[in-house]
Amino acid sequence: MKSLKIGVLIILLPFLLFGQEKPKAIEIVFGGFIRNDLMFNTRQISSARGESQFSLVPLPILYDFQNNDINANPNFNMAILNTRVNMKIYGPKAFGAKTYGFIEADFLGISAANKFAFRARHAYLHFEWEKAKLLSGMYWHPIFVTDCYPGTVSFNTGVPFNPLSRVPQIRFTYPISSKASLFAAIMSQGHFVSVAPVGAAQNSGLPELHLQFQYKSEKLAAGAGVNYLTLKPSLTTTGVDAGGNPQTYTSDALAQGLSIIAYLKMTTKPVIIRAYGKYGQMDDHAVMMGGYAQVDNKNPTNQQVTEGYTEFVPFNVASAWIDFCTTGEKIKYGLFAGYSENFGASKDIVAGSFSGRWGNVRNMMRFSPRIVFISNKTDFGFEVEYSTASYAKGNANGITAEELTGINAKGKVTNDESADNIKFQFTMNYNF
Repeated sequence: MKSLKIGVLIILLPFLLFGQEKPKAIEIVFGGFIRNDLMFNTRQISSARGESQFSLVPLPILYDFQNNDINANPNFNMAILNTRVNMKIYGPKAFGAKTYGFIEADFLGISAANKFAFRARHAYLHFEWEKAKLLSGMYWHPIFVTDCYPGTVSFNTGVPFNPLSRVPQIRFTYPISSKASLFAAIMSQGHFVSVAPVGAAQNSGLPELHLQFQYKSEKLAAGAGVNYLTLKPSLTTTGVDAGGNPQTYTSDALAQGLSIIAYLKMTTKPVIIRAYGKYGQMDDHAVMMGGYAQVDNKNPTNQQVTEGYTEFVPFNVASAWIDFCTTGEKIKYGLFAGYSENFGASKDIVAGSFSGRWGNVRNMMRFSPRIVFISNKTDFGFEVEYSTASYAKGNANGITAEELTGINAKGKVTNDESADNIKFQFTMNYNF
């Protein structure tokens, strides 16, 4: 019997030694959701991954030989691409700061060519001292305000009226008071890139810069920020030598864009009101209207001709939206409205040199009411989304370039034709 007790003790010894609860150096918390979207559009639309899940704008009117609109064809689809999983990793203090890391992924892939592939959304580490905070890694672009974004059922969260981008960055936040803070960030481009030659952001030799003021209390969040982006579309330019032969020269030409944002969120017992506005340039990397073009230098100097002088100018774009949402625990009603307008460039541009998104659109608008039913971790949402986009329309019998294209010398659309779409969406979502 004694030997039996000793044998049992030997078997249980490892469990007794290692089964004792010890302070955890690292704790991991998993989360995410499973989502299925059902979508019906009354016409063809531009959407990320071509699944109609991340809807952008209606495609332009495209006439066939019998003057019928080819894009006036409805479409239906179901998609689970937005299903995602994440984990938050709490670790020990480092450099006197509390630390945690965050990783999140979904099934959207990085392009239509590899949709359904696992894709990293966020991957960052976070330090928090008594006052200051530091974030390093891939996270929301600062012009996407996490305290103020539309609560749409549609996965597009108000894009292209609201920005959408996640970028590698280093962000430093410092509190001004108990409710106000100021943060600065330097960024590069990752999955979300400018519609420009590959490497244009890297080749500028400068990071994207952002500075933002934020105020946040229990019932009010407000802020304003400024963003600066530099691109170098080409390392070279083509000029001519004394004999008129083409020669390659190093290019110093940069495309530079400055944007200003402001936002406001008010929380009351019956409703939450969110509003956002942006006026700026070259925000196409955030899936918004904008870009740049080559300046039409009508009177170049001899040196400029020789060296193939090139200059770029950004397009100016204004965007704004407002969103209302009730605060019920079982049923929530909401309404989103957004508007964007393209004002063109400040200088004459070379025809066809625009690089960006929706340079041939004068303005676009969206109006979308919604209702969401909530039961514990599950919610069902229904939304009707009405969108329009006014595309440049030329006159085949015109004489001037503006008459022929519907776009003036500065890239502003002066004659347009609107295309509209109604999207019906039903979403089933399970959070864990």
